[in-house]
Amino acid sequence: MERVAIGHISVDSYASDALVASLLEKAFTSERTHLVATINAQFYVLSSRETPFRECLRRAEFLCADGISIALAARWLSNQSIQRTPGVDLIGRLCKAGAAQGLRVFFLGGKPGSADATAHILKAENPGLHVAGVCCPAFGFERDPEQLQSVLSEIKAAQPHIVFVGLGAPKQEHFIDEYLRFLRVPVAVGVGGSFEMLSGQLRRAPLWLQSIGMEWFFRFAQEPRRLWRRYCIGNAEFLWIVWGHYWRSRRLETQAQMLEP
Repeated sequence: MERVAIGHISVDSYASDALVASLLEKAFTSERTHLVATINAQFYVLSSRETPFRECLRRAEFLCADGISIALAARWLSNQSIQRTPGVDLIGRLCKAGAAQGLRVFFLGGKPGSADATAHILKAENPGLHVAGVCCPAFGFERDPEQLQSVLSEIKAAQPHIVFVGLGAPKQEHFIDEYLRFLRVPVAVGVGGSFEMLSGQLRRAPLWLQSIGMEWFFRFAQEPRRLWRRYCIGNAEFLWIVWGHYWRSRRLETQAQMLEP
């Protein structure tokens, strides 16, 4: 699958249906882990600052555009259109498409109660789905060897086809890259706060707001004190970084034209 360059990272150009089909094929047949990252403006800014996170994303087998900002940046920097596949939608689509085949899924992370509620809802909607396990570890569990080993042992014993990891970026991607690869979980998807939305702890934007790319504003309006820095300062930083990539690419094009005979 072709990747579209967006400055310092590149994103897959999968259509949503093709992405789901490819992930399910890996889930049922692969003997190694495939890291799936759903990229938004926050990911983009963090990966520009933090080399380890940037390298982690470059190792990811699947990089999907979660936010409208990434789709617009792809159009501006590469003159290509890519389809958005938000993590919250990807969870439901994978469970629905894989249920008839006996898909086994594991839910890791989220706020207390959100992963359990999400698992219950998805199981009710998709009777053939197997919930292999649910785990909401304490904050900072990955720094405690005993707690970390307990979580990894639980995942290994569950033998899931797919693990949905809701630990937030960049922790969830590093966790998959550093630990789940050794367990050879076929597919591991970083899903951020998707469990809170699917469980109803957080309201999702109406479809008309989603369709015009303003879902982020609806999210911000629910928790302005917690999210103002991410959306106000973070989005401004995102635009600045994208502009920098655009300016450099234009300058290189101009220099190349000047060197032409």
